[in-house]
Amino acid sequence: MLHYTTLLSIISLLSVISVTDAATADQWKGKSIYQLFTDRFAPPSATAPARTSPLPETCDPIQQTWCGGTWLSIIDKLDYIQGMGFDAVWISPVSQNIDVYTPYNYAYHGYWVNDPLTLNPRFGSADDLKALSGALHARGMYLMVDVVVNNIPTLNAYDSVNSTALKLDGSRWTDPAEFHPQCWIDYNNQTSVEYCWLGDDKVALMDVNTENPTVISTLNSWIGNLTSTYGIDGLRIDAAKHVPGPFWTDFCKAGGVFCIGEVYGSDINFAASFQTQKWMDSVLGYPLYYGIVNGFGTPNGNMSNFVEVAQQTLATFPQPGLLGNFIENHDLPRWRNTTSDPQLAYNAMVAQFMFDGLPVVYYGQEQDFSHGAGDPYNRAALWPSNYANTTTYQHIKRLNDIRHAVISNGTQFGGKNFLDSQTTIVASTKTDVAFRKGPLLAVLTNRGSPNVPQTFGVPTSGWSAQSAVIDLLSCKQYPVGSGGAISVSYAASGYGGMPYIFASQIDASALRICGDVGVATYVSANTTTTTSSASTIIPIQASKEFISVLAAGLVGLAVALSLV
Repeated sequence: MLHYTTLLSIISLLSVISVTDAATADQWKGKSIYQLFTDRFAPPSATAPARTSPLPETCDPIQQTWCGGTWLSIIDKLDYIQGMGFDAVWISPVSQNIDVYTPYNYAYHGYWVNDPLTLNPRFGSADDLKALSGALHARGMYLMVDVVVNNIPTLNAYDSVNSTALKLDGSRWTDPAEFHPQCWIDYNNQTSVEYCWLGDDKVALMDVNTENPTVISTLNSWIGNLTSTYGIDGLRIDAAKHVPGPFWTDFCKAGGVFCIGEVYGSDINFAASFQTQKWMDSVLGYPLYYGIVNGFGTPNGNMSNFVEVAQQTLATFPQPGLLGNFIENHDLPRWRNTTSDPQLAYNAMVAQFMFDGLPVVYYGQEQDFSHGAGDPYNRAALWPSNYANTTTYQHIKRLNDIRHAVISNGTQFGGKNFLDSQTTIVASTKTDVAFRKGPLLAVLTNRGSPNVPQTFGVPTSGWSAQSAVIDLLSCKQYPVGSGGAISVSYAASGYGGMPYIFASQIDASALRICGDVGVATYVSANTTTTTSSASTIIPIQASKEFISVLAAGLVGLAVALSLV
């Protein structure tokens, strides 16, 4: 019989094995990501006690204080996330923050990091973070962690870069040479963007000198230890454009996992340089976001701008399939705050999910949160929503199911599957656009919800005449006319401004999204048989799941033996 301590040693070894399966960019292809704020996603519970006391009776985002969410409380609500079909979770920064009252209240968000090497006790312990990682991996899901290396906060903007002040601030860096001298950013000058300070004279963000050898070696060592110790599969890099690009190459190599950076702004060429220069795997798709806003943000918006941005994005980024596509995040207004029309929001989400890239949904988007024009109003707690099964929650589930089915089935068009195909704009007008992504054709409009006596014709869908296609959103059948033409009407009641995702009748039957083709019954894509097209991601997911289950079983056995 195995001794109890021997079993624990085996479990420890399995834990090490499970976190050494670093997830590369190729293994992130096809993922969809749910972004959350640890403090605001799930409330404390009996199994996930708060690390902050006292907590406010109501989590009012205007108060900018801790509301009690932790890494363990996230585990409580993983069913909710996975129920929408997400297979990756991006959590807010895990490192220690300044823990004092400031003119902008407290660092509940996690971005005021003063020591990247130490975990934030407000969100839990090392074991808690490992537990979250293990819980995700047991579900075949990936963990992405936000990291902040560009800056250290201070409340003393003009006399903070000296050893005494740095030590009093609790900074990891205590040598003035480890910071760039104080200056405020001129956003018309990229050198200033990289070397000057974010923040303001109330809460200044001192710019870390990422050319300093001590800083470089410390950060590279830290990020490698962080990803390996906690089984982190991906890194979202905050303020990536505020650090000279070459720094990120070795940093991401040291991390050993997929790196996606925040490059805030609409400049496509500059954002693409992070891929072309191989500084990191990818960036969040800010240019496409602005295109989606212009195209779908208002009724009869600027669709030509969306088309232009989409085409430039595809032509400029070496790997547009790795871009993070979003319509909300913690720095931007809630979509429904500025765009009340639900059909415009639905069309925008279809563009977000069906275009090249990784869809990223910010917590609360699925609940149609509309309070939140920007920071801090867009950072409300999720639990007052009661995690309702809303229409938008179901829309997101359907979009994820479509993606999962078409990827796992390896469905092809023109000899290429969904992931290997690049999006192509097929047709567009001032109010409509049709684009093909592999075997799927998305037809979108910005006309808004009211039904109107108008149609949109796609002259060359790519399918043969006298065949039939299925809209995977409504499960309705549509005929293909001469030359492969497809026409949609917005005249019928309830069909004003509807988006469409078409697949051939044969492909729709294989995908099983609509059950019996042409009948409006919904069958989850979980019933779809997996083929070799997803082989790049399945081995790592399967191995982590197997190890997690095996480890859990051994823990139970070890506990049982300890009681004998």
